Amino acid sequence: MKSNKKLQEKDFKVEIGLDNPEDLLREDATKVDSFFQSHIAARSPQRVIKNALLAVQYKMEEYLERDDIKANKYISLEDFLSEFLKILNLSFKHFAIKIDTSDANLKKYLKGDRKFNTELAMKFGNFFHTNPELWLRLYLKNEFIQLNAAKKDRKYAKYDYEKQLELSK
Repeated sequence: MKSNKKLQEKDFKVEIGLDNPEDLLREDATKVDSFFQSHIAARSPQRVIKNALLAVQYKMEEYLERDDIKANKYISLEDFLSEFLKILNLSFKHFAIKIDTSDANLKKYLKGDRKFNTELAMKFGNFFHTNPELWLRLYLKNEFIQLNAAKKDRKYAKYDYEKQLELSK
């Protein structure tokens, strides 16, 4: 029993009321920083690219979760695509070729001249190793943002069941 008590006192020595706690915090912060820097330096180029791609994907997911985005502040498919292509050091034209389309045709989809569709979402998803639904949800969210802006112009005001009920009285 005595040896157990000595072991406990030795192993759990605690200093209370350090003279200068900032020094200890700086020292710990320096140790943590050097650990992270060594970890970062040890990453392979593929891991660096994968992490950067994941960062954009998380940005897309965070964007989709937000409800406070205005029509003049939305982030387009083209913006997210540009971020992915920049990380991969890939031109827009080369990407279009890789997904079996022309750059002019792809531009029409991204600018809204043509409707973004499930096939393109599958191509984007497979190419960037993301869920194709992410691309479709992003497209639909931006469509709704633009439609809600148009709703303020009263374009959709006539589509209201309450007004129909008032008319039938």
